[in-house]
Amino acid sequence: MLRFNTYNTLIFVGAIGLLMLVLHRLVIVGKKDETTRYFYWFLVVTAIAILQYISFDIGIFKKYRVLFLFLFPLEFLAPVLFTAFTCSYLKKEDVFKKYCYHILIPFVLFFVIYTIIKVDDFIKHPLLSKETVYFIRAELNENIALAFTFLMGIWNYKIIKDYEKELGKMSYDFVVRKTKWLKGIYLTLILLSVFWLLILIYIKIDDDVGGNDTYYPLWIAYLLCYYVFFLKSKDHLKRRRERKGEEIQKNLNLSSLNEVLQPAEIAVLSNNQHQVTSILGYFATSVFDKSKTKEVLWDIIENCISKLELEDCVLYLLDEKQQELCQVAAFGNKQKGEKEIRFPKQIPVGKGIVGSVAKTGEYELIGDTDKDSRYIVDDKKRKSELAVPIHLEEKLIGVLDAEHSQKYFFTENHLYLFKLIAKLTEKKLMQLDKKKGLNITNDNAYYKEVCHLMEKEKLYRNPNIKLSTISERIQISTNYLSQLINALSGHNFSDFVNGYRIEEVKSKLRHSEFLGYPVLSIGLESGFNSKSAFYNSFKKHTGMSPSAFREKHP
Repeated sequence: MLRFNTYNTLIFVGAIGLLMLVLHRLVIVGKKDETTRYFYWFLVVTAIAILQYISFDIGIFKKYRVLFLFLFPLEFLAPVLFTAFTCSYLKKEDVFKKYCYHILIPFVLFFVIYTIIKVDDFIKHPLLSKETVYFIRAELNENIALAFTFLMGIWNYKIIKDYEKELGKMSYDFVVRKTKWLKGIYLTLILLSVFWLLILIYIKIDDDVGGNDTYYPLWIAYLLCYYVFFLKSKDHLKRRRERKGEEIQKNLNLSSLNEVLQPAEIAVLSNNQHQVTSILGYFATSVFDKSKTKEVLWDIIENCISKLELEDCVLYLLDEKQQELCQVAAFGNKQKGEKEIRFPKQIPVGKGIVGSVAKTGEYELIGDTDKDSRYIVDDKKRKSELAVPIHLEEKLIGVLDAEHSQKYFFTENHLYLFKLIAKLTEKKLMQLDKKKGLNITNDNAYYKEVCHLMEKEKLYRNPNIKLSTISERIQISTNYLSQLINALSGHNFSDFVNGYRIEEVKSKLRHSEFLGYPVLSIGLESGFNSKSAFYNSFKKHTGMSPSAFREKHP
């Protein structure tokens, strides 16, 4: 006989309702968005897991024993799917792929155990006693599932924090906004796990407590949270898909990106934000002090193309008189050394793939050079090629060309990265031609990031800190960083850093906790590397010695 009451009926209907809603959404989403699919499958699995538990309480499994065949340890699969969602959301799929088989071990193990129990029950050959089966289901399964959930929670937290560190080169507000929704879900699930743990402890310490009704508040809490996740996810994940290109434009410090590429191209690039960030950061800061076109082009090859980890890439400039394309900068085998090319080649306009691009002004993406009679061997034969034109005020001035030994190596992502580099190269050459300098304003995102690193991470405490230390961290050139600090802080780099050190020293000298602490020790802990540097800098900034300052501020 089935045992329905108000609570288990509410939970049963709620779980079925959630399952139907999510399955319907999955059909609509289809294969368009892997991140969204992971999230919805996470909700599907958790809804079915709750249905399984509540069906035991109602007595459905006891009355319809055939349903035991469909009993699975889904509580071990849900954390795995949530981790897959986390990694996909943060573009860390490689992390999940690396460990996915390891974290599936608990699910597979209990799947095998459940299969043995089901077979044993249906063939009426009890290898396992009722007490053993109960212990596996009610004790072993639940305790390990809870421990596994906590461990996966810790790992998810680490993935999120690692991602935030990698975004250190972006604005702090962007980093927080990027992970806020995900961290909200994560923290909610952790709180639900704590609630689960408290119920288990309550059952253990009170012998009069037992039965599935003790779990009613937990199941209701899970369902309510999952409904909120579902309702919030629709708009959030939809906006996430729609604003992929917008986020790159808005948050990577290049407000004119929509003038450089089409929205669809920007969306493709958003799948590899790390490379895009590096490229945009470089173009925003690195060539402002270059005075010659050749210097700019070599700088682009060395500091931009190299980030794409290609085998071979050459930058050609057009000689209008000779109607030839001349190799002027290279990355790969043709690099001879200090801004020189080994055996530079000239290609007539209209000849070969590079010459065809110069003639038509359109890019060429060749998946198999064996099938293209235009292909010209440079230093050695390669299997695929990508060539993109470079214009200056709508006039073709050169071609950016890359080759690879693997057939069909170049993808849409490579194409749009090259188009981005080509357009940004045009902007830099125009800047050089018109002798325009960079406009440094108080709202500069890189300067804000430097201040954040000083205030929050206290990089000034490193006595060996250099311009290059910070420029490498936020991926801009040291020359630009120096110019930035001079313009916006009014100090050179050394005085800028020492200013933060002095403020920490002053704070500690005022604090009663450091009353008996040696003044020199405070200075050294704040980042100064010697007594003389500390005392000289302190007097320069405050007009008095550290000891006099302490006496004046008891």
